[in-house]
Amino acid sequence: MRQLIFTILMLCTIISVTAQNIESKYECIYKYTVSGLDKRQNPYEDSGYCMLQIGTAGVGKFYDYSTFQTDSLTQFRASDEMIKEYSIREQRNEFFFDLTVYQNMPKGMMTIQSVITPNLFSYEESRNPIKWTFDTATDTVCGYTCRVARGDYGGRTWIVKYAPEIPVQNGPWKLTGLPGLVMEAMDSAGIHHFSAIAFRKGSVDILPIDNSGRISTNRKKFISAKNEFEKNPIGNISPESIGQMEIIKHGDSPSESTVLINGVPLRQRTHPYIGLETE
Repeated sequence: MRQLIFTILMLCTIISVTAQNIESKYECIYKYTVSGLDKRQNPYEDSGYCMLQIGTAGVGKFYDYSTFQTDSLTQFRASDEMIKEYSIREQRNEFFFDLTVYQNMPKGMMTIQSVITPNLFSYEESRNPIKWTFDTATDTVCGYTCRVARGDYGGRTWIVKYAPEIPVQNGPWKLTGLPGLVMEAMDSAGIHHFSAIAFRKGSVDILPIDNSGRISTNRKKFISAKNEFEKNPIGNISPESIGQMEIIKHGDSPSESTVLINGVPLRQRTHPYIGLETE
């Protein structure tokens, strides 16, 4: 019965991808965890939250939950003071998911936006970049019966659990193209882990793609440059690229400060960066 309801709702509205806001039919909140070893080879685990907004016609937007909160306040026309407060929270988010993935935007493609401080970048790739193989195993995630699939992408093997009861082809990050919403995903090394913690009706629109001020590139160039940059972010910023540097103090400790270079945050990570893609 729930599958029938979802199917009817998804067919009720046909939206073309334009520069206008897109109605969000559903929202799925994921906990994103990265497990690794620090410089002293001690194990650590970092975690944060991401939002997947799901529209019709395969459209989706996956990004950091703190950015979603700020965008939501803007749509609700909250006070400037409140929007500023949430913007600061977003800037101070130490474990910030700095990718925004627009699924099936434009049609048949994905648009990915990210940052290599002090520059913002954008590139496109196929809407469904992973060839999946299917397993007979089942599991329950967030109250939904899920099936299992595997696929290789970006130098990693991914094991995902998708819910046929939710008949959309979206999922966290770039893990799309399955006959049901991806509810959980982990790479075979156990480093990156996405797990749905809430699935609900949409609350605010999906904002359109805005590539203003972004450098257009391709996936291969960006991944190579990003992974190299994150080995030593401060050391990899050339002095001539700095037009303006601003340090905003939120407390007495240096860790409570936000560093902006040309208006773009420089994330000061506690642990080593481990990219979702190695190649």
